Amino acid sequence: MLQASTLKRRLKALIVEFERARKTWFELGDDGLTLANSLINLRLQERYHKLSSKVEFPACCSSVLDDSLDSKEKWDENFENLGEIISNLSQSLHQILEKMASQYTKMKIQIVQVEFLLEEACESLGEEFVYNIPLYSTCTLETFVHHFVGIFNMFTREIDLKNKIFLSIQNVNHEQAMVLLSTWLNQPYINNDRIREFERICELELEFDEKITT
Repeated sequence: MLQASTLKRRLKALIVEFERARKTWFELGDDGLTLANSLINLRLQERYHKLSSKVEFPACCSSVLDDSLDSKEKWDENFENLGEIISNLSQSLHQILEKMASQYTKMKIQIVQVEFLLEEACESLGEEFVYNIPLYSTCTLETFVHHFVGIFNMFTREIDLKNKIFLSIQNVNHEQAMVLLSTWLNQPYINNDRIREFERICELELEFDEKITT
């Protein structure tokens, strides 16, 4: 039978793990933004290079354009390995997304665990305890679970968006590139205010519990 003390201890562990997964996600997102920016810039340069290589100059103008053609040859040399560089960057960004997906999976497991904890508490301690009695100071277990699920749902939508951005940056113009980078940076599905509110609640609740147990 689940005891209240055990419930508090298990929930505290999940709160810490959930926060760690989020922080790692955000750090990976920052790394991904740097890679995405570099990848997009090279994609745009590659596109410009391909367009410029298709330009044909009239024979009568060849003497005037000698310097331009010399510059073009140097341009070709500089971008000889561009495809390989782009491929490596794309692979690195994909690896970042895989690591973000790994953190997302951890959060998903934590949601399963916290929801199971709620079910256990209902069976052992009763619904009155779960839904109406503060677990630490002011928040009920149901309130904690509600925050967990709401925040997790943000990341569910955001991981899908970032995968779409990754696919889209393979072929974009300058304006589209700026929109994609801005979207990656701002993470429209992540409500940082709500996350900070939850973190503040957890901090106050756990601090209260430590005071009364020491």
